[in-house]
Amino acid sequence: MKMLFKKMLRDFKDHKAQFISIFLMALIGVYAFTGISGEAVGLVDVSTDYYESTNLADGWIYGEDIDNDIFRDIKDMEQIKGAQREMVVDTVANYSSDPEITLHILEGKQDISKFHLFKGKDFDEDDTEGIWIDKRFADGRDLDIGDKITLKFDGKEVSKTVKGIMFSPEYVYYIQEGSLLPDFSQVGYAYMPAKGADFDIEYNTITLDAYEELNEKEFKSDMEETLGQKAYVQFLPRENNVGIKTLQDEISQHQMFSGIFPSIFVLVSLLTLVTTMSRVISAQRTQIGTLKAMGYSNRSIILHYLSYGFVLSLTGSIIGLVLGPLTIPYLFYPTMSATYSLPRWGPSWDISFFAVAALMVIFSVLVSYISVKGISDENPAETIRPKAPKLVSSGFIERTKIWKRFSFNERWNYRDAKRNKLRAIMSVFGVFACALLVMSAFGMCDSINDVEDWQYNQIYNFNSKLLLDENITDSQLDSILDETNGEGIMEETIELKYKGNKKAGTLTVMNQTELYRVTDGDRNYIDLDPDGIAISDKMAEVLGLKIGDKVRWHVAGNPKWIDSEITETYSIPFGQGLIMSPKVFDKEGGDEYNYSTNVILTKENIKKNYTGVNSITTRDDIRSGWDVMTEPLNMMVGILTGFAVVLAVVVLYNLGLLSFTEIQRELATLKVLGFNSKSLRRLLLTQNLWFSTIGFILAIPGTYLLIGVMMGSTGDDYCFPVNIYLWNFIVTFIITFGLSVLVNLAFSRKIKKVNMVESLKSNE
Repeated sequence: MKMLFKKMLRDFKDHKAQFISIFLMALIGVYAFTGISGEAVGLVDVSTDYYESTNLADGWIYGEDIDNDIFRDIKDMEQIKGAQREMVVDTVANYSSDPEITLHILEGKQDISKFHLFKGKDFDEDDTEGIWIDKRFADGRDLDIGDKITLKFDGKEVSKTVKGIMFSPEYVYYIQEGSLLPDFSQVGYAYMPAKGADFDIEYNTITLDAYEELNEKEFKSDMEETLGQKAYVQFLPRENNVGIKTLQDEISQHQMFSGIFPSIFVLVSLLTLVTTMSRVISAQRTQIGTLKAMGYSNRSIILHYLSYGFVLSLTGSIIGLVLGPLTIPYLFYPTMSATYSLPRWGPSWDISFFAVAALMVIFSVLVSYISVKGISDENPAETIRPKAPKLVSSGFIERTKIWKRFSFNERWNYRDAKRNKLRAIMSVFGVFACALLVMSAFGMCDSINDVEDWQYNQIYNFNSKLLLDENITDSQLDSILDETNGEGIMEETIELKYKGNKKAGTLTVMNQTELYRVTDGDRNYIDLDPDGIAISDKMAEVLGLKIGDKVRWHVAGNPKWIDSEITETYSIPFGQGLIMSPKVFDKEGGDEYNYSTNVILTKENIKKNYTGVNSITTRDDIRSGWDVMTEPLNMMVGILTGFAVVLAVVVLYNLGLLSFTEIQRELATLKVLGFNSKSLRRLLLTQNLWFSTIGFILAIPGTYLLIGVMMGSTGDDYCFPVNIYLWNFIVTFIITFGLSVLVNLAFSRKIKKVNMVESLKSNE
């Protein structure tokens, strides 16, 4: 066994390129899979642990004034394990820029949706002087334990001492209205005990802890039966909480990425590793015969060659398994943490990671066993002799007149590919995978850029968007419209229902304006009927309705449901919902709804603070927010492109090396016949270009399909076009064919060093 061990080390040294490629295939496949997937698995584990440790609410009930009777009836419902009552109000903190703080005034102990405390003491229901502030706002305003903060709302003032700095699981994602990205110095939340209030508390929220997941439809029905006509209340299940849903959509998108792209890496790596291992052992045929002639048993020989695949694939897999989750996920965390608020960030390992690593090792060992077993079963006299070349009969093409028009280069490559079908298929598949990944990565970038241009350059033609206070007066509104040369519209969050399907959306009420242009699916401008009701294409698709159908809708916070007939559709990247004119809104809403301007759009770059304006969003704010939002995707694109190129280099070089090893005798024969090294290099280049062309062409439809799946994973609120532009094809073509040429050049010196005598006598 000692001699066999020395032989293994010598083989590693003499054929290091092939063995390194086996190691790299296992490493790259496992590293890519565990690295990209580790980030998504980590998000799931961290968020799940966060929700469980804080006992995140299973749902919320909202009402105007939830008295003791209503609260008692809710607590006594059989589905409810526990309930907590609170008053939730929007306040303004005592800073010059008027940051918005959502204040929760809690009744009793905090047993549901508990804090994750970073600093200070736990929530104390008997504390009359304290307030607990969220960490992001505290960091943005340099607040610390013991500092004073004053909040104002509805003519009331709350001045308290900061007793704790924390995160709440209800606020994993939150932004100020009208923004794409949170400015944590301008938005936040706080909690205080009800005993600390020096005013009458009107409870408007009940936080629910249920025995099991609450079915929205069934629970609403039970709640209406329980409460009767006591009060109008709304129920929001956990999965529909904006912050929780937004994070879950982000996780789902990352899971889609980590499920598709790394799987392609694993598949390519696995197939290439298997092919390489099989050919490496086949090239050791003479050595196997010699070992048998020396008296080594079949068992010893099989174990010896199994160790080749086992050691290399196991080493590469273990390194990839360890390094993948410890490196790649940390590239995403800086941008993710700028948007989402979790107490910690970190990767996790999943059982699938170990399964992929084991798969690499098992397949490598299995192929090694099959290959060496087939050779070791032969008698030593046959095994010592090289295996006779495959005989290939003339096919249909070779019997046609077209065959005679082919050059020698084309004929030789055709027959070589026909003789070595597996190598040809693997070469094509390797190029296909590389082109697919690169083209898809660039294509997703194009789609994201198209969405930005479509929404913010074509549909939105304003430079500033002013969100108005609810209590703004008519004179203030007229003054702001006059000074900003703006146009007023109304935007509301609505809920839509159609045949059992329900979805939240945006209602935009406006007359035709150049500041907000509507388009169709091809991005052509359209004029909506001022007497009709339009629904976005994506919303219509989600709800399953078409023009002529009636959809039920109501504005969030208003119990009045409206039945409206859809007269036309429009397309928008995000902000799916309904558009109608003020005249139609007043007509459809009857006495319950009246048009009221709450947004002003203007071409001006507004910097001035107006009385009656809640917040101002500029085009620069929107673009900076968009850049941060899409940074994780751009990071993913860069990682995928890098992996695709590395994978392509290793695969193409490895397959080229195998090809060169297998055809050395043919190359020697051609050199004897007078072909120089340049001609032989051209011969191999032609084959590489053939395989690259086929792989590249197959990747084009595959890319459209893959991007369609990936863009569809962004959720029901977004409509992403699938566009692959000419530059994408050109760049991918250059990368793919450039790699083929570079691999061919790498074999130039090997072709010159082919020993004609040794190669030609190898079969004697």
